[in-house]
Amino acid sequence: MVSKNIIAISTVIALVGMIGLSPAFADWDKTKYPNIEGTILVENNEDYSNLAQITLVDAMTIAEDKVIDSKSMYAKLSPINGYLVYKVVMTNDDHEYNKVLVDAGNGDVLYVTDAKSFDSNKKKKHNDKRNDNSHDKRMKDYYKDMTPEQVAEKKKQFKEMGEAWKSLSIPDKAAMIVHFMQMKLQWDTMSDEQKEEKKTEMKEKWKGLLTASPEEKKQKLEEFAQSVK
Repeated sequence: MVSKNIIAISTVIALVGMIGLSPAFADWDKTKYPNIEGTILVENNEDYSNLAQITLVDAMTIAEDKVIDSKSMYAKLSPINGYLVYKVVMTNDDHEYNKVLVDAGNGDVLYVTDAKSFDSNKKKKHNDKRNDNSHDKRMKDYYKDMTPEQVAEKKKQFKEMGEAWKSLSIPDKAAMIVHFMQMKLQWDTMSDEQKEEKKTEMKEKWKGLLTASPEEKKQKLEEFAQSVK
């Protein structure tokens, strides 16, 4: 379950995956966007990490204001068609998600994708043999030695985790997103020994999170967010 790109996977089965947005992330960089015009031009391979003029919190807040009755769950600074934007994943109570492109310079909403249901995305993945099924394989491996009752209980815990994440304030979610992004950069430069130490540290930090009550899940996430702000 350990991923080079998302170290959190080793601790909470990937915070982002657990919150119920794996379909959204499966096609995160596969979405076809129209020609947009932003305010910050970026060149190929340019370091754009310090070019944004609005914050992650700003972008997630703007996206929530634009897409009514939805919550911003994750956001990432990214170049689209030569312009720097925040890509924000949104989800609603009908188990639908979409993505919002927010200009990283002035905060204008440049594009909103159509809402997709998680079920329709799963059907698409099933019919598309070219799709990367690495997430599905990891989850099958995770469940393989469990009884049906244990699988049902684990999925219930994952759902509670998603609801706990969804209920967090935007500043708390943004703080953890930034933290795990920084961890990803550190992970890429670590030795194997350092990686093992970090895995052990994170597993201990999040020990018991999945089996905690919904209230305890939210409280632990809030406490962690405060610790990394």
